[in-house]
Amino acid sequence: MNSPREVFAQISAIRAERDVEKRLAMLQELNDSLPQNTRLDMPSLITNAYVRRALDILEDRVTLLASNSA
Repeated sequence: MNSPREVFAQISAIRAERDVEKRLAMLQELNDSLPQNTRLDMPSLITNAYVRRALDILEDRVTLLASNSA
């Protein structure tokens, strides 16, 4: 797994991306790189609003994992 710092950097990069297709591809790549218990079950129809919410959820999960391992 990427370090929490790396995951937060990826999340920031996804948030900064304006192209929805690129954002989705970046989110899927990030999600695939995470451990199974941290990954999101992504729906088949994904909106820009879902991408924003998914990033919030991943950020919360990585923060929790980082605090539990410290």
